[in-house]
Formats: sequence, C-alpha cells, structure tokens
Amino acid sequence: MTRNGARGIFVLACVTMFSVFLWTSASAGNRQLMSEKMAKEDLKRNLMESVVGYKVMSKSQMGLTEEAKYQVKERADALVKGIVVEKVIYDPQKDVAFAFGSVKLGDVKTVVGDMKRYDNVVVQGMGFGTMTPEARPPLMALRAALLNAYDEMAETLVGEKISSYSEMENFILTKDINHSEVCAAVYGASIPNPGIDDKDRGWGWDESGNAFVKLQLDLRKVKDILGQRIVYEGPNIIEVEGRGAQTDELAGPEQGGSGEMVAAPATPRTTLQALPVPVGGQKVGEPVAPPPAPEKHEGGASR
Repeated sequence: MTRNGARGIFVLACVTMFSVFLWTSASAGNRQLMSEKMAKEDLKRNLMESVVGYKVMSKSQMGLTEEAKYQVKERADALVKGIVVEKVIYDPQKDVAFAFGSVKLGDVKTVVGDMKRYDNVVVQGMGFGTMTPEARPPLMALRAALLNAYDEMAETLVGEKISSYSEMENFILTKDINHSEVCAAVYGASIPNPGIDDKDRGWGWDESGNAFVKLQLDLRKVKDILGQRIVYEGPNIIEVEGRGAQTDELAGPEQGGSGEMVAAPATPRTTLQALPVPVGGQKVGEPVAPPPAPEKHEGGASR
C-alpha cells in the first residue's frame, strides 16, 4: 500500500469517527429525558386527582349584551404512594412523551377528609409531556378538556348557582346578563380506557385539533366545600365529556413559538413510536413518517 493510500484511509477513519462523535453528542441531550419526566409527573397528577379528588370552582359570564367568559379553577394535593409507571412512549419527531401507569388502592383519605376503603381496586391513568413549544398547544387543550370535564362532573352532581338579569326598552333588549357558578369537591372520577391503544379511548382530539376527555364516576355521594353532603340519585355510572381548544380565537392571533427537536436514544422502558398528537395543525389520523434510521458506515458505525 502506498503512503498516499494509507494517508487517505487514515483521513477517512478520522472523518468517520468525528461524524459518529457529532451524532452521539447531538443525540445525548436532555430534551427527551425531560419530556418523559413531565409525562410521568402528569400521569401521577391525573391519578392523584382521580383517587383523592379535586376541588373545582367555575364562573360563567354570558348574556347577549355581555362579553362572554368562562373560567375554571381546580386544585388538588395529596401524598400518594404506590404509583407504577408501566409504559413510556416517546415520539422523537414531535418531542412528545406519553406515560401510562396504575395504582392499587387500599384506604384513601379523600379531598373532603373522608376515609374510603377501595379493597385493592386498580386505577389506571395516563400523562403527556413535551419540552418543545410547538407541541404544547394540543397537550394544553387536553388538560383544558379535563378541567372542563371536572366542572361538568361537579355541575352534574352538586348543581350550579345561576343568576340572571335582563332589561328591555321599547321592545329592544338593552341588558342581558347570565351568570353561573359551581363550587364543589369530587373524588373517584376517572378517565375510562386511558391506554393509548384502548378501544373507545376516553381522551383524544377531533379533526379540528380540539381535545376531548371523558370522565366517569360510579360513586353517588359528593361533598361541596361548605360541608353539605349531596346524594345523587341518578344512574350508578355518571359520564361527562369535557372539551378544550388549542387557540384562543376570542383574544386575537395566537402568539406561538418554535423549538428545535433533538431525538435522543431511547431510555430504558421507553418505546419510540409516533403518537396521535396533532402537533403543528396536523389532522388527527394523518399518517406520520417514522423517525429516520441512522445511516450505516464502515465498521458498523452509525451517525
């Protein structure tokens, strides 16, 4: 072998090693790890709110002469042990992580201070996470849909306070106000079929990108924040559906951002696959191209 030929092989080897180093460095970031951590924490929060319960307060300002406004505030906090994260899926194209898990229940102190015995009932839940601003609107819409479902469930069980005032002069409506308020504490409500591959999944997005969340409750008794116990005499299983939007059309053009996505290697117990999250205006059900496979080079190295 000539000296020039050996030098050429040496240069090629250095370039290949340098390329592998660059790919490894770019892929070893913390974006995926943080997105997965957010999904796990969201899963735990959803399970806590389902098992222990939540306090919800909503105010609705409507009327033909009023500026429409609907606001829901929810709060929950508790010490929860025994949550098992069973599956984590990461979509490197969108930087969206999905976590699925469960918790086995024994004696639980609810949000209203009651002790509830569940006798090893298993409750399942899910959660999402992302570090990329472009991927947050559909996940924010999903959380908004869950809050709306919480409000709908409280309204169904406890009812709502409605205040109305209208004025008419010379056959013309001059004042029309319609206010409603809900204030309650609810426990035991959960999302049916929360798995990503479950039939009749209890959450998702429609073709426009608006989110929906279904909520079921098989307990008949709830307690409002004032301490009054209400007995609901309806069906054994109550189901409501909440909705959430990605954009605020009432507040003018949305001010959005963008983020660079870096796909890191899969962490243990993480599956890489496309998730049905409508990021960037993508339609629900639209096929998503799988992440590109690393190119193979001499010596089996990838980049």
